[in-house]
Amino acid sequence: MRLSPSKINTYMKCPREFYYKYIAKIPEKKTIHLFRGTLVHAVLEDLFKKEFKSFKAWEDGDPAAWMQNQFETRWAKDIDSKGWLWELHSDEEMAAMRVETEELLQNFVASVNKKLNEMVEWKIYKSKWQAWNCVAPKYAEKWVKSHDYAVIGIVDAVCNDFDGGTTLLDYKTSKRYGPYLPEDYYRQLIVYAFLYTLEMGEMPKFVGVSYLRFDDTFYVKVNQSVLDEAKDLIKMVHDCLKERMEVEEKYEQVPQNLCKWCSFHKSNGGPCDAVVPKWKPKGKKYKKSTVKSENVVLSEEEFLSHTELPEEEGMIKGKVDEEPQVKNTVWDD
Repeated sequence: MRLSPSKINTYMKCPREFYYKYIAKIPEKKTIHLFRGTLVHAVLEDLFKKEFKSFKAWEDGDPAAWMQNQFETRWAKDIDSKGWLWELHSDEEMAAMRVETEELLQNFVASVNKKLNEMVEWKIYKSKWQAWNCVAPKYAEKWVKSHDYAVIGIVDAVCNDFDGGTTLLDYKTSKRYGPYLPEDYYRQLIVYAFLYTLEMGEMPKFVGVSYLRFDDTFYVKVNQSVLDEAKDLIKMVHDCLKERMEVEEKYEQVPQNLCKWCSFHKSNGGPCDAVVPKWKPKGKKYKKSTVKSENVVLSEEEFLSHTELPEEEGMIKGKVDEEPQVKNTVWDD
């Protein structure tokens, strides 16, 4: 089987889901999120690949107006034309997704202009034309593949910095944002780095995830150990698939909270009967305090029953030695 980063991540997340999706090929419910992601990637590909190939085209044109037109045209064609989506999502969800997608695309155009202006203002480049070569990707939607390792992927953007170094970017429209890089995103990035190196004969300096919703990017530094890790991961998944073949029972279930959203779970009409784990609060468990509210006046006995003072010199457990202390004593050296 020819692998891809998404197939590898599906297998690593849950082998049984991989079996249903890629071996049994059970049809999945296609939600608004799938079509929205496809729409955004298609528009961003055309932005640099077809409409604004140069800085002159960007400067002379109106990227914001073009983006708005593309959004409205594609939304009508790819979303509004699929009436059955309203059976899966409420009117409120569909309306919110439309507004969110429109803002996401317009924010991308604004972020490009912001970078062009700041790079000149901060004297990183002498002109916006020079800055453009850094901001605009060298390739948009770059296919990378390896026949020997039977794996293929699509890099959303390939960028060059002022030192000639290459960075691969993957655009994400999801809300999965935080001060870390999710494990499945990391696997996807290192596979892209591995494939790009094989196909182009050049090791990229970085691979990164660009969170379009938040205009932020997380990077992974690429070196030989990263490429070796990706190669071992690909070979491991291939070996596992050869061992399991097409026997459903050999693809174990991995019960997790994500099962609630899996198209193949029985709660969504699928065949998988994995038991979804019960939610448990994170962190330590604390016993409920028996101490009364701080606004309540406690007697000395009540206070001592809830308070345990350490036994130190001059102290009796639960009480302070009443021997008076001498104050303002002058000590001789």
